[in-house]
Amino acid sequence: MITNTILYLFYLFIYGLTAPLRYLNDVSLPADLTNAIQTTNSYLASINFIFPVSTFLEIFTLILAIEGFIILYKIINWLIRKIPTID
Repeated sequence: MITNTILYLFYLFIYGLTAPLRYLNDVSLPADLTNAIQTTNSYLASINFIFPVSTFLEIFTLILAIEGFIILYKIINWLIRKIPTID
């Protein structure tokens, strides 16, 4: 669920960046880029049998979230220590 949300936000970001280009009539992706995406998809499909990519992404997202909270905690503590009247 978290992975889907992160990927959806990433999709919306890219979708927003490419919005001006999508409104033009003669814009399309190069054939090489399309082939590269299809090749990458086939590689990931073969790896997914041995090591599920979705599980890996969920674990990786969880680790990043935990590390983000740790960094946020350290920044908040550092800011609190910079206030002279708080001990």
